[in-house]
Amino acid sequence: MGFITSIRVWVSKNKQEYQLKKSNTSLKKVKFSTDSSSSVTNDVVSPSASTVSGKTGGSQTTYKPPHKFEAGRRFHDIENISYFFPNDDDEVDRLHDQHWIVRHIMGGNYQSPIEKDLENGIIVLDSGCGPATWSLDMAEMYPNSTFHGVDAYPVYPSEVKPPNCHFQPANVAEKLPFPDNHFDFIYQRLLIFGLTRTDWKNAIKELLRVLKPGGWLEILECDIEFENEGPKQHRVMDAIHQSFHKKDMSPGIARELGADYLKPTDQLEVINDKIISFPLNHGGKLGKLFWDDFCNACIALHAWVQKEDSGFEELDEYKNFMVECAKECTEHKTNMLWHCYSVQKKKSASD
Repeated sequence: MGFITSIRVWVSKNKQEYQLKKSNTSLKKVKFSTDSSSSVTNDVVSPSASTVSGKTGGSQTTYKPPHKFEAGRRFHDIENISYFFPNDDDEVDRLHDQHWIVRHIMGGNYQSPIEKDLENGIIVLDSGCGPATWSLDMAEMYPNSTFHGVDAYPVYPSEVKPPNCHFQPANVAEKLPFPDNHFDFIYQRLLIFGLTRTDWKNAIKELLRVLKPGGWLEILECDIEFENEGPKQHRVMDAIHQSFHKKDMSPGIARELGADYLKPTDQLEVINDKIISFPLNHGGKLGKLFWDDFCNACIALHAWVQKEDSGFEELDEYKNFMVECAKECTEHKTNMLWHCYSVQKKKSASD
């Protein structure tokens, strides 16, 4: 069975089971749980004095971030954090599934020319790591490298993880708990739903601060202004765009990053922008898998969408409308464009 044909089986398996356990050098995947009643806790022992709120504390302190419930979903309740999505079990499962779909469409976990370095052993940062699926996958592939993951709300594993993975709470738009010129490679994905325009400027500055001269930074973002978008899907996206604008967030940040955020830093000697088309419910099984992820994401955003479009107040009606959107995307051959920026920091100030 080819990989394209078997990806549904692979994704389905990982939806039910994805938590890392170490058996010699192999990794077994079982589910992470974010419920407070779970045996896997969300309390995080942070080795750093820096936390997402900017407050300081002693080493080895337990960080318990606040959260709230809206429309039956659990969201963070952290001041100055604009992240749209929930942080409950359903969302963690969706992000795990999404990783395998994105990895296949992109042809791997990264685009930067660093494979030999990873094999030999380098220090890597996963910025905005979420449940850390990318870091955990990479840690298995490259046991000689060390992976650090940070996120504003800790849904990553706090105890059961491979020895070359380390996680702690931090907000990339404020201050990262690492020294200057520390990482050989930094990876960041899909913070379009978490950063304002000001946050993006601060995040780029902070990422470049902790990146070594000659190191690579890779940012993968989706453009949520679609190709071949029909009127039904446009209605849903218009509600999401309205929420974005109210928070001073950009639906087109994927297109803007190169010219408006990366190039003006004058710290980069290489700026590559690879554009990849992700099919929404067309083009075979992969398009169907990506639609399933996108549809689940839209449902996860229902708490925001209903505030901008009163016709979507009832969740069941909204879900039925998304079924119609799926048919429309197939007919229109709707695509979401993703931009992958792979940039290299100048090797010296004189470069």
